[in-house]
Amino acid sequence: MLAAVLLAASVSPAVAKKHTHGKKRVYHVQVVRDSAGIPHIRAKDFRSLGYGEGYSYAQDNACTFEDTVVTVRGDRTQFFGADGVSRYYSNGSVDPNPKSDAFWKWVQATGAQNAIRNQLKKNTRRLYYGWADGFNAFLRSKHFRDPTCKGQPWVRPITADDLALRGLQIEIGASSGVFISDLYDAQPPGPVSDQPAAGQAAPRLRPGALKEAIGPENGESALGSNGLAFGSKGTKKGGGLLLANPHFPWRGVDRFWMAQLTVPGKYNAEGGTLGGFPMVGVGFNKSMAWTHTVSTGRRFVVEQLQLAPGDPTSYVVDGQTIPMTRTTVSVNGQQHTFYGTRYGLVITIPDANYTWSTTTAYALTDANFNNGAVANQYLKMGRARSVRDLLRVERQGGGVPFFNTIAADSTGRALYADVGRYSNVPKSLIDSCTPSGLPQLVFLAARVITLDGSRSSCTPNGYLPASEMPSLIRRDYVENSNDSFWLANPSSPITGITPLIGLDNEIQGVRTRWGNLAVRSVLGNGGRFSIGSLQAMWEGDTNYLAQLVSKPLAALCRAHPTVSLSGGGTVDISEACPILDAFDDTGNLDSPGAWLFAAYQRRAPAGADFWSDPFNPADPLNTPNQLNAANPQQLQALALAVQELRDHGIPLNSGLRGVQVATRGNARISIHGCGNCFQAIESSNGDPGYNAPYGEVTDGSSMVLTTHLTKRGPKSQGILTYSQATDPTSPWFANMTRLFSRKKWVKLAYTRKQQKHGKGKVMRLPRTRAPR
Repeated sequence: MLAAVLLAASVSPAVAKKHTHGKKRVYHVQVVRDSAGIPHIRAKDFRSLGYGEGYSYAQDNACTFEDTVVTVRGDRTQFFGADGVSRYYSNGSVDPNPKSDAFWKWVQATGAQNAIRNQLKKNTRRLYYGWADGFNAFLRSKHFRDPTCKGQPWVRPITADDLALRGLQIEIGASSGVFISDLYDAQPPGPVSDQPAAGQAAPRLRPGALKEAIGPENGESALGSNGLAFGSKGTKKGGGLLLANPHFPWRGVDRFWMAQLTVPGKYNAEGGTLGGFPMVGVGFNKSMAWTHTVSTGRRFVVEQLQLAPGDPTSYVVDGQTIPMTRTTVSVNGQQHTFYGTRYGLVITIPDANYTWSTTTAYALTDANFNNGAVANQYLKMGRARSVRDLLRVERQGGGVPFFNTIAADSTGRALYADVGRYSNVPKSLIDSCTPSGLPQLVFLAARVITLDGSRSSCTPNGYLPASEMPSLIRRDYVENSNDSFWLANPSSPITGITPLIGLDNEIQGVRTRWGNLAVRSVLGNGGRFSIGSLQAMWEGDTNYLAQLVSKPLAALCRAHPTVSLSGGGTVDISEACPILDAFDDTGNLDSPGAWLFAAYQRRAPAGADFWSDPFNPADPLNTPNQLNAANPQQLQALALAVQELRDHGIPLNSGLRGVQVATRGNARISIHGCGNCFQAIESSNGDPGYNAPYGEVTDGSSMVLTTHLTKRGPKSQGILTYSQATDPTSPWFANMTRLFSRKKWVKLAYTRKQQKHGKGKVMRLPRTRAPR
């Protein structure tokens, strides 16, 4: 049932009658909230659409977004103190407020917000200005009452420039945004050599930490996503079918927010978007549905600089000395200088042992910086009529930030593509321009590409052509779960792509393996998928890692019932052995042993050290599959898991109910799923790095859509796992979280007939800023 929420009734008459610059401007927009809290926003023009969207988003998440505006304005130190930190949950970055502020002040000093805003096309620009106006209108209304920030001095009206900076924050989330503190810390060496003193250990290369900072190679992180698209040969009734399953944070500004955005005859897309991004980012229209997964591609490269003798703030290219630029910013009266080069800002990366010495420095080239094409492209993506059309838009736009695209259409085709903006770094350039020594080790350890900045011939020539990026269109299916392009469909492996984007013939993550195996077991036996069977597959919470190793782990447990911890002490683990042996290998709420296995899995050795058998590229979905019982870390991990549960008073045979939760006010809502389940729910073990109470869900399945594209239009069901609103006073604060806990879905109305509402009212309010 749809309940009409007319914005005109939500704004005070005083505001409604206000004039701006002597002119009365009106917005023509109607907003209808359905029973799940999803707004269906229908407007006469794009600025009105933005107004309705900005107002509706603010109703749900004003405080969350205002906190982010403080970040991108560089004002966190002023309002939250120099001892506080800026957390960007999407990439795991935690930066001290002064460093975060200095970076964003530098961004503004470059004029990035102007550059991005000036790249916006007419309708995109109108969306931005309308969104800001609508958001501000809600802040002025009597309905703004979120106790999280109501009355706080940092809650201020926003501008289109704030939205441009927020868009940049999304774009650089897998590049400069990962390295904010490293860019801040890049300062020239003093007059004395910065080499370690006698007896002092040199910094160590830490490839594991570096890979974790910029994203694991094989889909083992909860942050990422699953995308499954079926063509006509994979669906029961023809047409295309899509599972959109982004795994994004359950907190912060990058929580998905769902809406339908319509300008009749010009745009009509439904799905989800991230806070402050006015277009649908993942969703569907009349004939096409698309989703994203985090790509293995590197949207940045590092340049090794040869410094001029006696001058560490100048570098040499082709024998010519070039002075670095200096940009000084002020944060609460404290000055800080960033050093720039023709390649980008100078950076130090401790995990790569990249430091600024008297002879060598490093600079970061970010392909996504100032990429104003993103917003324009997403507006076009929402209008695409087929996957071929979508691929054309992506190839022309170069605006997908750091994602793969998986899509399906009503003609029965399925698409996989990793097409976005990359520096033009083919394999030949990597082979000829990677300096010897440390840069080669860094590439092998973490696939971070470092080029010789002393030779202009090693400078990337613009952006990588779209023809050299991977894509695949199929009639059966495509799949991605954060591994590379290689096995988008195992029947048609993609090879020959630059390592800048990813690797082939590499070990695959358990979600990639299980997803493909589950699909192939159905299609290989003559079966086909529908929305119902796709949902059943996804919500079954199969833990494929547990399927492979829970019984061998139980045997190892029986053979070693007492474990001496490497940090001292012993743990009797004998009680865990029969529980693991009886474990049903799922993340269902009442599966005995599910929390014990989750606690073990968080501590288990990673990568090849976990397995005893080798990876076989000829059988990538089934290998490796043997637990490395000889690795002493296995027993250490199990013993620490047992100790953890006992320390928290949790029975070893506990399921997830009442333990793995989403807290909403005084309610603790039990959440099914696990880190190695297909939907990849990640929850806190209480360690400070999680910044969350024990058992609280932090990441994983966020917005989930199952959409069938037919000739009669789309049929879709979805769920927003953490609900629409962060405002605890909102009716949409916990409603869909409770549905998700019970494995219930929401039918998504797309057509006006499905919505079953009347014409509604035209909202008339003054514009607060003249159109541009």
